[in-house]
Amino acid sequence: MSIETVTSLVTAAVAVVGVPAVYIQARAARLSAEAAGRAQLQHTRRTSQHAAGVDVLTAADELKRACDNSGSATQWLAMIYADQASDDNRRRERAAEEKESAEQPQEEAHDHAYEAFERLVKAAARIELEGPDSLIASAARLADLGDLLQLQGQSSMFDEDDLVWVTENEQQPFTWVVSQFAEARSKFILDTRSYFNDI
Repeated sequence: MSIETVTSLVTAAVAVVGVPAVYIQARAARLSAEAAGRAQLQHTRRTSQHAAGVDVLTAADELKRACDNSGSATQWLAMIYADQASDDNRRRERAAEEKESAEQPQEEAHDHAYEAFERLVKAAARIELEGPDSLIASAARLADLGDLLQLQGQSSMFDEDDLVWVTENEQQPFTWVVSQFAEARSKFILDTRSYFNDI
């Protein structure tokens, strides 16, 4: 066998074995890149969902504090209004002096509560868009109860034992709203932990 023939046979063998090897290596590299891309996308998605969950919890806590402040400011204003109707001249005079300084903080506290509620609604909507699906219902429940939670700062005649409409056909004492909000917050936390710890 001549050198040219041996060289041709070796070249052909390398071509036959080498081309599939290069193809297999290229395919493995492509599959590896796709897997890395999917993992990165999954990581980014979970990070975004985690941030959305934190936003819901932060907004819910801010709303609760804002509603408590709004309720306290409204109660203070109610006491001033009661003093204005008093038969005692000194109480009426003191009430007249305090009225203006009480009305502005009450209005600001009420506005802050409403702004906190809007943030909670937006955070719940973000959960609805980004998921996970298992958190949508508990985030929406927090937002629904957050709407009712604002009632304590809306009227100077408000009492925590007053009945409020919680559905179109059902009334409950306001204390029920407060306890349901706390339960909804706890459920949201448990649902969030369950989702993010279930790997």
